[in-house]
Amino acid sequence: MTSQNVWIALWRSMRPGQWQKNLIAYAPLLFSAGSAWHPGETDEATALFGRASLAFALLCLAASGGYLLNDARDAAADRVHPAKRLRPVAAGLLPIDGAISAGVGLIFVALATATFVSQPLFYALAGYSGVTLAYSLLLRRVAGLDVVTVAAGFALRAIVGATAIGVPVSGWILVCTALGAAYVVLVKRTQERRLLRAEAVEHRPAQRLYGERGAERASWAVAATTVVAYAAYTWTAPNLPSNHAMMLTVPLVAFGLARYRIAATRAPGRNADELIARDPWLLLTVIAFAASAFLVLTFAR
Repeated sequence: MTSQNVWIALWRSMRPGQWQKNLIAYAPLLFSAGSAWHPGETDEATALFGRASLAFALLCLAASGGYLLNDARDAAADRVHPAKRLRPVAAGLLPIDGAISAGVGLIFVALATATFVSQPLFYALAGYSGVTLAYSLLLRRVAGLDVVTVAAGFALRAIVGATAIGVPVSGWILVCTALGAAYVVLVKRTQERRLLRAEAVEHRPAQRLYGERGAERASWAVAATTVVAYAAYTWTAPNLPSNHAMMLTVPLVAFGLARYRIAATRAPGRNADELIARDPWLLLTVIAFAASAFLVLTFAR
């Protein structure tokens, strides 16, 4: 194996296609529009965007480090999965010890960089990295805790974005983010059950406790809770327009959750990143939500 092939395998193992999850780091910037900053204040907006972009980059480094450690840990189990068996570590294209070294190195670089920015950013990023490692090494094997851990990881992504730009993060945003992440994870467990059938438990031990339909039923309940929580946020949050114009974005959230389930059912072998990128309706919904929220927050306050 040439050194060039090893670098290519390393890049693939960093999963740049999944970095879109870290776009949540921009959520605090979006939802603070019109209060912490205004579109007309070009210098301030540019500076905050730059800080949010740094948070996004650091999250990508830390996440890629976690992916590498996860792949090293699950190489044997991934060989059972029809898609994951093609990952470089599982396929033998990247040595396990090399994946571990690269994973630890990426996380170290991310945390070291954060220390030069601010102490709160370092703590938030360290918390995210710790949760990611706990998930990869242990908690992903425990039904229920696997969902809670992933949800916490997404909430911490939002906290990283908030600390980077120096704005308080809304408790409502954290709750809605965590619920949305839990929904995605439960749908993914449903996908695995349908795709792998009897081998689902071998691939992911937590599937034993979910049973045939447990994850699917739970996902419906979480989806409904997510819509209700987001609607409550748009109606009660003190930093939103007093005319409750943010309620206009609730149907987009509801449609996005429903559309995600449809896309996941049609393509059980694809993860969340691939589903959003390849389903036009889902992608348009995400864009429409971001645009609508920005317009409401900047012009309806």
